[in-house]
Amino acid sequence: MILSSGPLTETHIRRSSRGFFGRISPVWNSNQILKHVHPIRSRARKIARSPFMGNSVVAASLRIQQGGLPPGYRLSDTAREFAVFQDCEQLATILASRVGDAKVAPNPPLWPLLAMILFEWREVLSAKDILVRGAAMGLQEVVRRGLIIVSYLFPELQEWLAELPLGIPLWERALAVPLTARKLVLLEKTG
Repeated sequence: MILSSGPLTETHIRRSSRGFFGRISPVWNSNQILKHVHPIRSRARKIARSPFMGNSVVAASLRIQQGGLPPGYRLSDTAREFAVFQDCEQLATILASRVGDAKVAPNPPLWPLLAMILFEWREVLSAKDILVRGAAMGLQEVVRRGLIIVSYLFPELQEWLAELPLGIPLWERALAVPLTARKLVLLEKTG
C-alpha cells in the first residue's frame, strides 16, 4: 500500500474528528468527499476505448460531468484547455506537477482531470515514466506528490503507483497528503 494512512474511508474520517482535527472537521466529512469523487470513479472508463488524443480528454470529461460532478469544477472547460496535448504522458506529468505543487492555484481544480486520465489511460501510462519525465522538467518532487494525492483519493490507483518509490516523509504521508487531498476535493464547496 502506498500511503500509511490508508485509503479514504469513513473509519479514518471518524477517528480524525478528535482533538486538533475537530477544529477542521468540515474538511473531514466523508459523504461530501465521496460525492465529489464518485462521478469520476463510476464514469471514467477503466480501459480507454481509443488511443489518447486531446479531443478524447474532452469527451471523457463531458461523460464524467454528466455523472454528477459539481459544475463548479468546470471539468470540460479545463479539459478543453489541455486538449492541445497529444502526448498522454506529458499531459499526466504536467497535471500531476500542478496538483502536487502548493504554489499553483487550486482553481480550476486539476485533480479530476488527472484522475480521469489515469483511470482511462493507465494501461499505456507508467508511473515511473511520468516521474522520469517530471525529473527531466525539474519537477520530480511535485509530480510524485500529485500522483500520491490522486491515489489517496482513488485507492484503485495505488497498485498502478506501487512501482514508484514513495520518497516522501512519514509526516507528509500521514498528515499533509490526506489534508491536501480532502481540501482540494472540497474547494468547490468552500471557494
